[in-house]
Amino acid sequence: MIGIAAVLSAGAQNLKASFGAEEAMSTYYEQGWDSQAEFNTWTYSHTSSSTWKLGNASKPFSSIDSSSLSSMILKYSANQNERATSPEIDIHPGSQLEFYCYASGIFLVYGSWKLFAIVNGEETLLLDQFAWAQEKGYDGPSWEKFTVDLSEYADKKVKFSFVYIGDYGEDEAIDGFKIKQTDLGEDAKINIKEGESVHFLDMSEGDIKSWEWSFDGGEPSTSDEQNPVVVYNKAGSYSVTLTVGDGSSTSSATRQAFVNVEGEAPTAAIGLPEGAYLSPWVMMFVPVNKPITFPDKSTGNPTEWLWTFQGTDIASSTDQNPTVTYTKAGKYGIRLEVSNENGSNVFETVDTAIQAGGEQEIWNIEPEENASLSMIEMGWYGNYAGTNWLGMGEFAEHFDAPATDVTISKVNIYFGKTTAQSSSADIAVKIMAAGADGMPNEVLGATSLKASELVYDPSTVVATEFKFETPIEVKAGTEFFAVVGPFPNENGDDIAILLCRREEGAKSTSYQFVYDEGDNYEYLETGKWYKNVDDPISMAISPVMNYDAEGSVDAVEGSSEVVSRTYYNLAGVASRRPFDGVNIVVNRHADGSTTATKIIR
Repeated sequence: MIGIAAVLSAGAQNLKASFGAEEAMSTYYEQGWDSQAEFNTWTYSHTSSSTWKLGNASKPFSSIDSSSLSSMILKYSANQNERATSPEIDIHPGSQLEFYCYASGIFLVYGSWKLFAIVNGEETLLLDQFAWAQEKGYDGPSWEKFTVDLSEYADKKVKFSFVYIGDYGEDEAIDGFKIKQTDLGEDAKINIKEGESVHFLDMSEGDIKSWEWSFDGGEPSTSDEQNPVVVYNKAGSYSVTLTVGDGSSTSSATRQAFVNVEGEAPTAAIGLPEGAYLSPWVMMFVPVNKPITFPDKSTGNPTEWLWTFQGTDIASSTDQNPTVTYTKAGKYGIRLEVSNENGSNVFETVDTAIQAGGEQEIWNIEPEENASLSMIEMGWYGNYAGTNWLGMGEFAEHFDAPATDVTISKVNIYFGKTTAQSSSADIAVKIMAAGADGMPNEVLGATSLKASELVYDPSTVVATEFKFETPIEVKAGTEFFAVVGPFPNENGDDIAILLCRREEGAKSTSYQFVYDEGDNYEYLETGKWYKNVDDPISMAISPVMNYDAEGSVDAVEGSSEVVSRTYYNLAGVASRRPFDGVNIVVNRHADGSTTATKIIR
């Protein structure tokens, strides 16, 4: 038996260890677009002269497959409806489709592809590139791998069609189109990328009562499950051993070089330093003259780091997690280049992405989550973070302790609904320090508005400003909450705060105060604070914080003709056209000055 070493203990003639894996695949159809002849095996239709053709992306597919000569590419243009369709392919049982695409994510809203399966002339949508990019928060450009399960097409003849529809959308490149079938043969190998999982399959014979797996290079490295799932995070070629037992004897099988993990260039990413805050208007808000440590959040096993800073006491660093101090209030950029033996990648912001010192809004919502703000409507029971009939009075958003003393001048709250039958009802906002139990405790300051004063615009996202009579001081090291409520709940009241809702187990920063119930199920004035851990949420509640007494560091007004205009999204990505959502617009004037404003599309 090639590649398998089996050892049977005495008396175990009916016991035989054997295994495979779902990812052990053999390719039976492949399209690489590496020649005109290969290109012509597909059919193409178009409405624009800028349509599918042979070429290379700005980063050729040879960076993924060294044998690649070219790709199927499309350059964006006006009024495009471009289709590329495969020949009819017999789909085997246990098959999956795999291909790669290279595109930026900025203008997919204006043009992107959809992938269809065509059986007997009937089309079924398999993938929508724009919906995928929205769900992933994709910016790019990078080669991204797509995998589609074809189980429902087993034993059918199928054509696959990429249909690109757009008007000045995105450049596209597609390559590495393969249809594979699970191969449980003894010569099969597994070929995966770093960070991918393998689903092992026990195929042993006999009255088996125990399984002992050993995975070189895998996480976990051992397992006693019958069909374990193992992650491989580092490039290499790894063996797997399975020992099975029936209670009196054992049998073992080893497959040498069964799992082959291909290394990839890392992807650079920067985390939020302790003592810094997220913001609706800049990537992060940091203190001045206080050391902060930038955490490296890169993926893909980088081995080298090169940081470049603006406005700090050091200009660059090769540490993985460097500590720097911003020495002057202002807005700055940051750059991180990470590399390993497979390549390098750069994360770079515009020079207004990080604000040091001054005044700025803060919240707990990541830039890529901004587009997903919504409400939680609970039917007859009202709204979470708003009017409700579930005994939830106040709602609180938790904030980590500042690294230096700060002041808070107001709290901006973004509402999704502000219908108020009880228009004269007071809605209070407080800043509260956390107690020893981590719950809201000491009131540091408070203000209020009438329900009729809440702001909402269905065409955009606007803030209701709850201003404090005097700025509230929060001492360094003090965790605090922005607390709002209670909300009126008479018939006709319908108020709700926008929020970011996450999957189970993700970050949650919202809390609710729940009133106690009396003997007749009436709500009492007493109650208790609870952290929302069942439905992880961050509310669109934004204290306006000042790190020092110098005030805002916003750009000064220009006084002459605008000579250039650049749009930036909340992650600091630049564009020649506005983004959907919040934009920071930087105008450069003929006199050398700049103006920075914000718009919402």
